[in-house]
Amino acid sequence: MRTYDDAKAVADLDRRYSTAQLVDQRRRVREIIGARTGEAGLDVGCGPGFLACELAAEVAPAGRIVATDTSSHSVDATAARAEKRGLAGIVKVQVGDAASLEFPDDTFDFVVGTQVYCYVSDVGRAIREAARVLRKGGRLVVLDTDWDYCAWRSSDAALTRRMVAARGARQFAHPHLPRELHGLFLGAGLTLADAQVFSMIETRYDPDLFGVESIQGTCEAALEDGVPAADVAAWEQDLRARHADGEWFFCLNRFIFTATK
Repeated sequence: MRTYDDAKAVADLDRRYSTAQLVDQRRRVREIIGARTGEAGLDVGCGPGFLACELAAEVAPAGRIVATDTSSHSVDATAARAEKRGLAGIVKVQVGDAASLEFPDDTFDFVVGTQVYCYVSDVGRAIREAARVLRKGGRLVVLDTDWDYCAWRSSDAALTRRMVAARGARQFAHPHLPRELHGLFLGAGLTLADAQVFSMIETRYDPDLFGVESIQGTCEAALEDGVPAADVAAWEQDLRARHADGEWFFCLNRFIFTATK
């Protein structure tokens, strides 16, 4: 299972999170959270801190955002970003485990986890922990991916499905987490308030877009999962040759669930 616990991985995330696709994703998540000035929020698995800092600007000047991550490199990157944006007094950053939050009950107005809970082995406990630290009436917003809803146009659809399945199995503890979220919320005493889809759709080959960037990681996962090297190479060559108009298509659906306490 892939983790982001070294400086290079965090730097890669920093670059990826600056793309238009993920800027738009964060905008959508922030709209759903609806952070208000004076509120206290928790960003679980903050990565390089883009969302935490954007939320901090929305709850300022009287609010606060706590950002946690298992990676000390992510924590350092978030702290540096908050300092650079003049938000160090609003953003508190610390190493933390989603399944064992070090905060008292009823601490936060909202908790958010974007593409994070899929990595947590005991995700049920992590959702219960998020519910515990929420105040009455607070909201939990979770964005995650079901990897059955990832598609590339390729010359071998069956092989593509196998490649995507291998990535899900090798890189995530819960590659189909959105299917489980409603039940996990109920088990934590939360009420499902909303569920939406965020789609990344690409119709041109662009090395800076998620679909092209994801080819390498998908190939690595497929090799680990036992897909023959010749098949992996042919699949990659097919996709990377799709530069002409009308030849490239990629789509990934992510799901945004909101629960209330």
